[in-house]
Amino acid sequence: MVMPQTSQSDWYGYNKQSFVHSGHGAYVVIPKVAAPGNPWVWRTSFPDFHAEIDVQLLGAGFHVAYIDVLDMLGSDRSLGIMERFRDLIRYKYKLAEKCCIEGVSRGGMHAYRYTYRHPDQIACIYCDTPVMNLASWPKKWPGSQREWQDAKREFGFAKDEDALQFRSNPIDLAVDIAKAGVPMRHTISLSDEVVPATENTLEANRRLAKIGKAIELVVVEKGTPESNGHHFALPKIDETARWIERHAEVNPSGVVQHTLRGGLGRAFATFRKTKRGTVGFLGGSITYNGGWRDHVMADLKRRFPDTQFTFVAAGIPSMGSVPHAFRVQSDLLDKGPFDLVFIEAAVNDRTNHPKDATRVSRAMEGVVRHIRRENPLTDIVQLHFAMEEFYADFAAGRMPATLAIHERVASHYENPSVNIAKEVWARSAAGQFTWANGIQDVHPSPFGGLLYGRAISRMFDDAEDALKPIKGGHLLPKALDRACYERGHYESVQAAQPVQGFRLVERWQPQIPAGTRDGFVNVPALTASKPGDTLRFRFTGTTVGLAVAAGPDAGILRCRIDDGKEVIVDTYTAWSGGLYLPWVYVLADDLKPGTHELVVTIDHQKHAAARGTAVHIMHLCVS
Repeated sequence: MVMPQTSQSDWYGYNKQSFVHSGHGAYVVIPKVAAPGNPWVWRTSFPDFHAEIDVQLLGAGFHVAYIDVLDMLGSDRSLGIMERFRDLIRYKYKLAEKCCIEGVSRGGMHAYRYTYRHPDQIACIYCDTPVMNLASWPKKWPGSQREWQDAKREFGFAKDEDALQFRSNPIDLAVDIAKAGVPMRHTISLSDEVVPATENTLEANRRLAKIGKAIELVVVEKGTPESNGHHFALPKIDETARWIERHAEVNPSGVVQHTLRGGLGRAFATFRKTKRGTVGFLGGSITYNGGWRDHVMADLKRRFPDTQFTFVAAGIPSMGSVPHAFRVQSDLLDKGPFDLVFIEAAVNDRTNHPKDATRVSRAMEGVVRHIRRENPLTDIVQLHFAMEEFYADFAAGRMPATLAIHERVASHYENPSVNIAKEVWARSAAGQFTWANGIQDVHPSPFGGLLYGRAISRMFDDAEDALKPIKGGHLLPKALDRACYERGHYESVQAAQPVQGFRLVERWQPQIPAGTRDGFVNVPALTASKPGDTLRFRFTGTTVGLAVAAGPDAGILRCRIDDGKEVIVDTYTAWSGGLYLPWVYVLADDLKPGTHELVVTIDHQKHAAARGTAVHIMHLCVS
């Protein structure tokens, strides 16, 4: 198929590619990042009028298409041109099989008559003051007699009486369209004298009521006097855009993978009532890098335009639920109080602790209980991000072990969760993309970031639809595991007592050139490098650990608590050769409540790849 020559221009900040097709001007507007499956909207008329919805959909990854057959009023001749246009742009831009078709005013004729001919190609119809009856407009409107003559010519009517007997107007076709399962939504003006609602949309709804169907309506009481009620400021832009997204976004069966549980009623109520909101993001590098987080922040600001938000990003690369449990207070909660917190740890928990289910469970539960003890009003969303290693489990019909642990915690504490990992697998299995050309990496591509953001947005949609009455804060049930790290926190390295060799460095930096992470460089550290170097640390709690920068010189430690058995810890990791990896080593998490003493000594042995026997302790971890 040969694509006509195109020209480039700007359309509301997006790339508009214009061309001529079958003698008619046409264009496609390209989103900055296309949503999975390339969903699209097809405007049939006046594409620059009330364009706010289309602009919002572009931001959500939709393409916007238009061909100017306006004056042909949806005649068979115009529908043939539209069919060829659709084939052309789907081939060129790899657009989804189904789209949302949009008609403004007389464009309603094209939208409905095309849908009636091809209901299998249309996901939904959205119209703004649509013409649904030629006998109403242009016949009755004094200013549209030229259009009435055009209509008779296009449809082959010899005289007015023939036109008035026409039975393929949208009001006649709406029942069959509804039976075909195509949802419809209209914005109308009750004072519209040009395209009276009673003779168009409301007449269609009267007929639809006989089969138990209806067009979903957005009603404006009065349009502007100068337009005879036909024009107005467009209401419910966000709501309509979300309606189109729900119907026209390309989703294989069962792809919506969120569970609302207790919902987001407390956070949403606070946003609306106080006009302020504090939202936190606790995670690893996927949170640190943004992308999906930027989409979520923009979405919240769009949903609550009168709310002043404070967003706190507490993402540190390489960190999963175990370090989260000890850093949640200093890195996040000290910047609160929070109305809403997102937690992600699935990828790093699978990578860092693939065989330590107990520790992952105690850590994730500890994070949730810690947040709730700090503020019972905080809503928490647990996010399960994607990695290829999860695919085999989903394909076998089972939940990956790490996600099953997180889901158990989410269910117990009534937290909403979003299983984006399963959505990525399902869409990949449905052929919408592959890992290599879609998400690309555990740090998602812009395409992946948008997919993640849209998954969370769908959860927001359902949360708003299912708001529950708020009765105080969240209850804190009995812990799943009494040994969970719910009182996890960092203690200053100054609380430890160097016995031999250890020294306190106020702003630690590595001596061997290698990467570092925020929070684990240019901060106070207890550091030592020789076998036999020793420190003691007295603490009160049931859990103790060390947060270290495990780099190229990472050594092996001998650790003893009270008079217990000595534990050997090799702090050199698979990533230590080029990175001072922030890592939390939990040395014991089942101690009796009370005061204990930890003794740490550098061993004379070392990892074969290590360039030394050092340890650099940034934080002492206690719960």
